[in-house]
Amino acid sequence: MRRVRRGGTGPAEGRFRLRDLLTESFRSVGGHPVRSLLTTTGTVLGAAAFVATLGLSSTLSQQVTATFDVKRATEVTVTYRDDTASGASGPPGGDAQEVPEWQSDRALRRLLPLAGVEAAGRRVLLEGRAVAAGADPAAPSVSGTVIGMDSGAFGAVEPHVTVGRTFDAFHDRTGSRVVLLPAGMADRLGVTRTGGAVFIGDRAFTVIGIFDDVERRPEMLPAALVPFAPAQPLAAGTDGQPPERDVIVRTAPGAAQLIGRQAPLALAPAAPADLRALAPPDPQSLRRDVEDSVTRMAVVLSAVALAIGAVSIGNAATAGITARVPEIGLRRALGARRVHVFAQLMTETTMLGGVGGLIGALTGVLVTVSVSLLNSWQPVLGVWTALAATGGGVVAGLLAGLLPAVRAVRIQPVTALQR
Repeated sequence: MRRVRRGGTGPAEGRFRLRDLLTESFRSVGGHPVRSLLTTTGTVLGAAAFVATLGLSSTLSQQVTATFDVKRATEVTVTYRDDTASGASGPPGGDAQEVPEWQSDRALRRLLPLAGVEAAGRRVLLEGRAVAAGADPAAPSVSGTVIGMDSGAFGAVEPHVTVGRTFDAFHDRTGSRVVLLPAGMADRLGVTRTGGAVFIGDRAFTVIGIFDDVERRPEMLPAALVPFAPAQPLAAGTDGQPPERDVIVRTAPGAAQLIGRQAPLALAPAAPADLRALAPPDPQSLRRDVEDSVTRMAVVLSAVALAIGAVSIGNAATAGITARVPEIGLRRALGARRVHVFAQLMTETTMLGGVGGLIGALTGVLVTVSVSLLNSWQPVLGVWTALAATGGGVVAGLLAGLLPAVRAVRIQPVTALQR
């Protein structure tokens, strides 16, 4: 700060240049590093929370939607439309054991070459069937769902087999009477290994495997699975109603909507309107919904943390004015004007907020990358997030310094020098 006189006479005035302002502010902040670090703790935590929360939420959203793309957004189910009268699956009330044309081998051969189809297969759902551990009436038995499906449907559902194996195209061609039991049903029937027989109605099926989970179609978890052809003689419903039939298609990511439109025409060229394709919702819409919800929550929590940091800086600056009253009085006596004192205190708090925001942003980036690497995720973090956190710290420091700076400029030099 330099002292000059206007016209060579009169009281001295101070000229406080920008370089002087920054130098004095840096000396004041750097002269007490521990106090400055403690003062910025709230801002550091707020900025770190902002960056880490947004980074982790974006990363988790990416993982959730990627899982959705693989598990559900790649599956199409084609069923018979009950509200039609043309009877693409045969006239209602007809022979339930007869395989409808749209579920025939010829229909599947038209579906499989479509671009985007990775696997496709047929199913017939038989509910309320008795499954017994033996022919003896006293043998353990359960009443449950039996699903007939071919090897192509297995490729679309992907059951997790714990004992034995799944059936394949050989069992489809030969009509082998084998069964894959869910773990819960196998436990109730006392079946612990493969090779034994269970009875579905009055027909014996050899246990080929036991499964405890499926990648898709969780409704199949409690059902006994048998090949499609041997399931047809069981298809006569106990209540006289025809069984539920469908075709499951596993598609490449992004092809589900297209295959959903093409599959009815491929399976039933003469009457595609008699079939209904159930395709999953657009994963892009789901991704936006998930990200928007998580982002809103992250912004609110981080804003609260930054507000706490601003209060911390403001309290520290207010408390520091008491200790700096003699210094402020001396500066005023040497020619510093009110605006100079105000500008220096505002610069100090803004500097503290900016440093805290920068440290917090770097900490948030480190936390996001570390958590992502530990979980084998691909970190998703925008540069604007770190810049916004740093800017938030600057704004927090700027706002925090307003009240202390106003109080400082009200200090009278004479009163300050007497302390």
